[in-house]
Amino acid sequence: MTEAQISLLDSGGDGTATLRNAVRQCLDEVRRGGAGPDTATETCGGSLAVIAGIGTTAAGALRGALLLDALTARDVEPADTVHHPDPAALLADRSWQLALVLSPWKQQVADQLGILTASATRTTVVDTVVRGADGPIGVNTNSWAAQAAMETVLGGRTPADILILGAGGSSNSVALGCRRAWPGVRLLGSARDAAALDRWAARFGAEAVAPSDLKALCAERAPALIVNTTTWGETEESESRPFAFDFAELTRPGNCYFDLNNRVSTLQTTALRAGMNVMSGTFMQRVTNACRAALLDASAR
Repeated sequence: MTEAQISLLDSGGDGTATLRNAVRQCLDEVRRGGAGPDTATETCGGSLAVIAGIGTTAAGALRGALLLDALTARDVEPADTVHHPDPAALLADRSWQLALVLSPWKQQVADQLGILTASATRTTVVDTVVRGADGPIGVNTNSWAAQAAMETVLGGRTPADILILGAGGSSNSVALGCRRAWPGVRLLGSARDAAALDRWAARFGAEAVAPSDLKALCAERAPALIVNTTTWGETEESESRPFAFDFAELTRPGNCYFDLNNRVSTLQTTALRAGMNVMSGTFMQRVTNACRAALLDASAR
């Protein structure tokens, strides 16, 4: 399946406008599915909402400043937040209007919902659930958020090739963002889980490369953009284990590195020292939470 080219980058380089473009596309995607509220017009106004969360870091995410800032911008106030232990408990609870779905549940929740947006269907990943007229709707906001971040870090450049490290749920969202922004890009992926990597490569028309083969593949031309979708670097503890890839061999001055993790990790500092343009996951999370706030606001109208 070939994605239609959609760029989110504002021609004037305005990051706020790029964020708004991503939010608009996400809202329109829900509307086109015909299952949710009419989100053609973005609305604002005071409202209360119960927000649920599921996943290893959900308790913190529900209290996070990035989510609260996005809700405040929409004049939406959390009446309560609820943290559930698993998908069954989340979907059995009818008190919430919006749910955050974090690792390791993004693909499992997608399997249990009857209504998914096109991006959620394409990636088999759901990171947000919103109550719709016909039931809960599984939404993949991360694909729009990752695309906005990648287009921003590249500064309008069209990459010849992109390397995605990791083959978990987030790698699917990143790959879809790549395919929308640059349909013809050479998309490479590498991961320790060969079976998961092969499935990912087949889904997005990408090339699967074993970690041990990356150095030789990139010897003549390093990828214009490297994206880390693994959790290595998310915490200090994660960095106590060896990284699966010889990262320094992949870096080149002038190229770009995007890390989905917010923490300033060894990978980010290595890329900076190599003269690369580097972006952490903070902007992506800002876009994701802006999409969530907009969906919640629209569902309340």
